[in-house]
Amino acid sequence: MRIARKAAAVARAILADRGARAIQRLSLRCGPDVAGASQALLAAAAAGVLEGAVEVERLNMINARALAEARGIELSCSESAALGPAGIQISLTGGMQEIAVAGVAPDGSTGRLTRIGSFHVDVAPRDTLIILTNHDVPGVIGRVGTLLGDASVNIAEYHQARLAQGGEALAAISVDGTVGAGVREALLKLPDVTSATVVHFKGA
Repeated sequence: MRIARKAAAVARAILADRGARAIQRLSLRCGPDVAGASQALLAAAAAGVLEGAVEVERLNMINARALAEARGIELSCSESAALGPAGIQISLTGGMQEIAVAGVAPDGSTGRLTRIGSFHVDVAPRDTLIILTNHDVPGVIGRVGTLLGDASVNIAEYHQARLAQGGEALAAISVDGTVGAGVREALLKLPDVTSATVVHFKGA
């Protein structure tokens, strides 16, 4: 449940940073081992989408789907063996933008994000997740790590992915605590960083 909510929160935050003001569609795909919990997973994903728009005190697993539908969000779910037995994928559409975030939550282990957009990642989202896109050139990881360290941001995991050498890369950085707006602005000013999204997980 938690990984579905966090995957949806990540997708929502990325779309918001791309200028999508409202979510029109939420689609859940899940592997065969978790298909029986698809309705609960869909509710968790709806909660993740609404975290930034609805007071957390009013939002719960019981009313999340109804609140999402009341805001005009179309909800759907389906089973897909291609995701693996315990895999899930959340796809959000807002305006002309769409993004998919996938994860896995095997029994007895912490859920992990496995894909953000076209990039394959392997990171466990904790308090806060920073998602960067950057040019795949030397020095970027060092500059990002130094900036976060100077801002007293403790990195739990740092996963860098790329589609092709020298092309676009994506970093998924799981950190402890919260990250201020000033840190995001500083990240965007770093050479070769092209986007920065900071996701603070609420009630997940």
